[in-house]
Amino acid sequence: MDKRINLALIGFGSFGKLYFKTIKKNKKFNLVSIFRKKKIDNSKFKILSKKNIISSRIEAAIVCTPVETHYKISKLLIENKIPIILEKPAAKNITEIKKLIKISKKNKTSVLVNHSDLYNENLKFFYLNKKLIGKICFVQANFGKFSLKYRNKMFSPFKDWCPHIFALILKFVKNIYFLEVISNKVFKKNGFFFQDLSLYFKAKDNIRGIVNFSNLPKNKDRKLALFGTKGKIEYDGYNKKNNYLSADKKISLKKTEFSPMENILNKLHYLTKKRLYYSDLETSLEIEKILIKIEKNKKI
Repeated sequence: MDKRINLALIGFGSFGKLYFKTIKKNKKFNLVSIFRKKKIDNSKFKILSKKNIISSRIEAAIVCTPVETHYKISKLLIENKIPIILEKPAAKNITEIKKLIKISKKNKTSVLVNHSDLYNENLKFFYLNKKLIGKICFVQANFGKFSLKYRNKMFSPFKDWCPHIFALILKFVKNIYFLEVISNKVFKKNGFFFQDLSLYFKAKDNIRGIVNFSNLPKNKDRKLALFGTKGKIEYDGYNKKNNYLSADKKISLKKTEFSPMENILNKLHYLTKKRLYYSDLETSLEIEKILIKIEKNKKI
């Protein structure tokens, strides 16, 4: 008897293709359907429609379509009690995220939002060892990677990265009640937008923090440092081999076994098999509120 979970992949852009390659190596899933806008001559590919989704008898799904479609597709899946992985951002605005939270709770159906750092094995090790530094006093995040993908002025580089950065920060910090934009430089070069931004924030328990983001040339950072009463601990999301942590002594992490995408797929499998309820949507809601304040360049 096949104990694999019947999985649907909705969307087949760059992320859809990456999921496809990862799913092919995962023996826990049976990829029964790939939904996309355009028809293609392959039995696995189907036109995206309510009828096709329902008739495919899927047990779990991955949604990696344009953000404008996230709410409608996710709502359909959740209401049919199909657990999902949802690419970030969860939806295009706060209203849609709140509705998804309500629908998810009502149907007790899991929604995993792919804030990839939260599924990085380095972060798990980092989180388990944070007690070594005592009480957290200060947070510093340095994020960004050189990219030529940003052509639309309405979709800034930081807006694309913000969910990753604050999903990570909110893992350790609660109730960010003050946020101020220190500097924000946006410019266009050869048809592409670049951004260099710094933020300062205050949070519960007298925690302070700085966020630095840049997608300028030669930049590649995915780092979070926590400074505590007993030392410092560091996370590096780009270090796949042996991310190191430091407090009063240096600690080494063994080579990571699974990629973040493999880990989120494994969690989807576990939740689906056990019929457990879990949601990342509340975190997505907090991130969206923070992003709105940043874009308005105002204090929270």
